[in-house]
Amino acid sequence: MIPISAVLWSAVTAAPALVSAYQGLAVIRLAMGLVQAPCYPCLGKITQSWIPRSIRTTQQGFISSFAGRAGGACSSLIIGALLMGACGTSWQTALMITAGAGVVFAVAFALLFRNTPREHPWANAAEAAMIEEGEVVVAGDQKLRWDWSIGNIRNIGAFFGASFFSTFADNLFVFWMPTFLVQDKGFSPAEMGIFASIPLFGGACGGLLGGILNDVLIRRMGSRKWARRVIAGGCKVIAALLICSSLFFDDGRVVMGVLFFCKFFSDMSQPTWWGTVTDIGGPAAGRVFGMVNTVGAAGLFAAGPIMGWVKIQWGFDGLFYTVAAVYLITTACWLMVDCTRRLVVVVDE
Repeated sequence: MIPISAVLWSAVTAAPALVSAYQGLAVIRLAMGLVQAPCYPCLGKITQSWIPRSIRTTQQGFISSFAGRAGGACSSLIIGALLMGACGTSWQTALMITAGAGVVFAVAFALLFRNTPREHPWANAAEAAMIEEGEVVVAGDQKLRWDWSIGNIRNIGAFFGASFFSTFADNLFVFWMPTFLVQDKGFSPAEMGIFASIPLFGGACGGLLGGILNDVLIRRMGSRKWARRVIAGGCKVIAALLICSSLFFDDGRVVMGVLFFCKFFSDMSQPTWWGTVTDIGGPAAGRVFGMVNTVGAAGLFAAGPIMGWVKIQWGFDGLFYTVAAVYLITTACWLMVDCTRRLVVVVDE
């Protein structure tokens, strides 16, 4: 799935260079969301299949930070500053180069990757056994059964809520920050391009630390459930306080410094999110990841018109306070999530 998705994603990345009409661009943007969607569920399943449970959330922190935050933060620097600026390429050529890199990745992944350690010629039986320790391994004659008990419905509902509201809040940093810097703080386009990426780098750093803290707290507290709740819920509270405090500064550079730490603490919950998916999904982690990720995408979709309306009514101050409130709602959802409840069980044929 990942090589196919990467090739299609690369094609869609290059496609804007070939169209001029608004309708064509709208179709391309829709296709971009469609073809990249399989990647995250597959990555979630890979972490469950390839990384030992004792250090899994640490590694999930690295993956989520590089895939979801550092990559996004570097995109404007690579395309704008390096390819279009230093190399002098057109934006069309820059997109083509980016697409070519995606195709190279797809080929390398198809040649080197295998679904499980036992299928890979470079992994031995001892390594496979270490990775599988504490996990439910599905044999060829076994099937998966979904446990839709009332408790599990409540649990997955709370997890859906945490995903929806967390992604809702992310819309501020992904889509509104450039507008905020230009309209409210008077930044030039060049200054905006640099400073708008600062919170995303904060999120990448927070994700790395969040993964490590998850595994450390699980060992220290002896409770996987409460370790995940403390990291995911507590850090969102700190993020809410920081985004409110950013409104007390007039200098846009100082504001972005505060928002660096706001996103740092907010995204410390990202590895917790990944870890909870693999905890409750087990051998069906890919499917559970797809379900929860779809709900998160709905949060991002809903944030567009809602945040636009809030901005019109109360300006950027109202927008920041709204995101702070959403962070607190996310915390309330996390306090109801029990990552030790398995949504999927294995049954014999």
